[in-house]
Amino acid sequence: MTDTSICERLVLGTAGLAGLWGPVDERESIATLLRAFEYGIDHVDTAPAYAYAEELVSKALKEWTGPRPSISTKAGKRRSDSPDIAVYDYSPESIRHSVENSLRMFGTDVIDLLYLHDPVGMEEDAFLPAIDEMILLRERGLVRKLGIGGNYGPTFARHALSGTFSHFMGFNRYNILRRTATVEEYPKLRGVGLRIWQASPLYMGLLGGKFDEYVRSRPEWIPKEDIDAAISVQDECRAAGLNMTGVALNFVFHSPQVDRMVLGASRPSELEGTMKMLTDEGCRQEAIRRLELVGDLGR
Repeated sequence: MTDTSICERLVLGTAGLAGLWGPVDERESIATLLRAFEYGIDHVDTAPAYAYAEELVSKALKEWTGPRPSISTKAGKRRSDSPDIAVYDYSPESIRHSVENSLRMFGTDVIDLLYLHDPVGMEEDAFLPAIDEMILLRERGLVRKLGIGGNYGPTFARHALSGTFSHFMGFNRYNILRRTATVEEYPKLRGVGLRIWQASPLYMGLLGGKFDEYVRSRPEWIPKEDIDAAISVQDECRAAGLNMTGVALNFVFHSPQVDRMVLGASRPSELEGTMKMLTDEGCRQEAIRRLELVGDLGR
């Protein structure tokens, strides 16, 4: 698979490079964005809630002289400098103000894709006013497409399937350890034509750079069985001379369940490492073997 065909299935996420998961260097973050554009990654996903991610994307766009990438951003979740702090405001006024700020930030007249951010955090009586405002923004030509940005609960399901949205971006429910989404949301969302963009292919770092930390600290938000499963996968990959992170990335990347994979990188070296792993034939073959075992290749 060429770099071009790889990049067509990738989206660059910006929570990590904005410092949401730890300290970052602004110049390195901007360099990561520019390197992604050089590779040919043509879509960047950001959000006001991701610390100062939108500002970094804006600065990178001002330096970039090639074709302008598509941008998705979100509304409904306010700015935070920590992943442990979530402040929601799904009022129509807040959503409209958020979009107006994003348009000014990016120096554009239209946002390519606007996500309703983390609807699992919404009260049921906020659903319709928020969705109606997003539809109005689309009718006004301020956004092109609407999506669901984050996992959602059963009370939101009928709205997810209403035909309003064209994209869904989930996290932590489809990866080499967990396939919950294939039983619940994926089939229904695909049934009404939504495109699936899967974030967190590395389970928020459990399958990547935070493996040792999470195995040692056993954070409450990761089920015990998932940490134990990650240890088993790590052992199997090491025995086969393979990089677990590379296998995990390829598992999501090559799955026909997923239209695009959202990757995170805080510095150019991380992005380059990811691109190298996605061209590693051993990791690809092992990922495909595992996809066949669970039936996700449909063979």
